[in-house]
Amino acid sequence: MSDENCYVLKSEDKQVFGPTNLEAIIGWAAEAKISPLDKISLDGKETWQRAPMIEELQMDWLIEMSDNYLYGPTNVATIQEFLATGEINEHVRVINCRNGKEHRLGDLPFFQASPHHIRSAETTFVGTQYGRDGDPEAGLHHRIQLLEKQLMEYQRVVDQWREGYESLKQQFIEATGREPL
Repeated sequence: MSDENCYVLKSEDKQVFGPTNLEAIIGWAAEAKISPLDKISLDGKETWQRAPMIEELQMDWLIEMSDNYLYGPTNVATIQEFLATGEINEHVRVINCRNGKEHRLGDLPFFQASPHHIRSAETTFVGTQYGRDGDPEAGLHHRIQLLEKQLMEYQRVVDQWREGYESLKQQFIEATGREPL
C-alpha cells in the first residue's frame, strides 16, 4: 500500500478527497471533519469501509443526543465540537463502543482534562489520547509524531510553492522589466 493511497468519500455529497495518507485522514477525524457515515479507502479506492471501522480514527463513542437519537460512533474531537457548539453538555450519556459501557460525559477523563467550552487549535486534541491501550502518554506521543510528520510534509509543500513563485517572479521580471505588484 502506497503512503499516498488513501481516500475519503463524504456521505452527504459523495465528494471524494485524496489521494492522501492515513495520517492526514487521522488529522481530519481529530478535527471532527469525518462523519460516521463517511467511507474510507486505504487501498486506492479498491475497497471502502465506514470511517468508524478504521481503528486509527478512534471513533469509539456513541452520543445519546437529547431526542434519544444515537450519534456515532465518533471520536473525542467531535464530542468536544458538540460541547463547544452547545449541542450537548456534560450530562449527556455516551457509550464506549469498545466495551459497551455507558457513562455520563462529565465523568470521563477526557472531559475533565479538556477546556471543552472553547474550540480552537489549542483545544482540538486535548483528551484524544485517552482510551488507547490504557496509556494516555503513549497516545499523546503517537499524536505528536503524526503532527510532526504532517508539519514536515506541509513545510515541503510550502517550499515547493515558494520555489515556484520565485521562478514565476523571475520570468515576469525578465518579460516586463519590472517587479510584480
